Amino acid sequence: MSEQSVCASCGRGLEPAERGRPRRYCSHACRARAYRARRTDAPAGLPEGGVLGSGVPEGGGSAPQLTVERIVRAGIDVADTEGLDALSMRRVATDLGASTMALYRYVASKDDLVALMVEAALTAVPLPDTLPRNWRHGLERAAYRDWELYHRHPWILSKVLVTAWTHSSPALAADSESAFSAFDGLGLEPADAFRYMFMFASYVQGVALTYVSDVEAERQARSTGRRTAHEPDDEHSSLYEPGAYPRLGPAMLAGANPWDLDALFAAGLAGVLDGIAADIARRGIEA
Repeated sequence: MSEQSVCASCGRGLEPAERGRPRRYCSHACRARAYRARRTDAPAGLPEGGVLGSGVPEGGGSAPQLTVERIVRAGIDVADTEGLDALSMRRVATDLGASTMALYRYVASKDDLVALMVEAALTAVPLPDTLPRNWRHGLERAAYRDWELYHRHPWILSKVLVTAWTHSSPALAADSESAFSAFDGLGLEPADAFRYMFMFASYVQGVALTYVSDVEAERQARSTGRRTAHEPDDEHSSLYEPGAYPRLGPAMLAGANPWDLDALFAAGLAGVLDGIAADIARRGIEA
């Protein structure tokens, strides 16, 4: 078997790529492991201060030395400030003062770059290293860790949303494992633990979607010079005219004008956890 036909991380055989560059890894997990292993080092075979296949720095010494970690960090910077739509290999190369082709010596594609960005963003926020006081404290801790992550990197939400298909990410799996550990000692059946976690994660990510949508709306409004999402307009003002919408109008004025998502998030989270607590009690489980 040729060198190109085995995974560069685990050595498993690789199916030939249908198009484009030859595959190097058999899965996102193997690619992420390889990234973590070399994040503090230049890629294998890289000459001191140079690039692969060259004995001198790219551009005769004027270009900066590239590493996977620097490329990933630059990608995160673009996504944080301008969103994933602005991310491209060309844009990252420009920000790093390198050629686009130089980046492909380190990261095979934009999809691979985004996967590494997700892994790096998740691992940059350490998981708790102490046991929770109880299951409720464990889930609260997990909820606020994720809430802060979505504020720091709004773009990441679309890449970690709860779906029927498991994401191949060691860091995301570790994050979920840590959250599930909140139920340790309760003796829950796996199906019940999954049901509670699905309810919990769907709530956290659902409110986060509101926040991320507002961030994106504000960004687009600034880029086009349109009215920002939080400035009043005639169309929305009509909702609050007396008698127009006798239930919706007063409720929106009382609870969501202006939005205080942090307070709404905390109140809703308490309600979700109260629901889980009631179900645990109904089952006669000592919590």
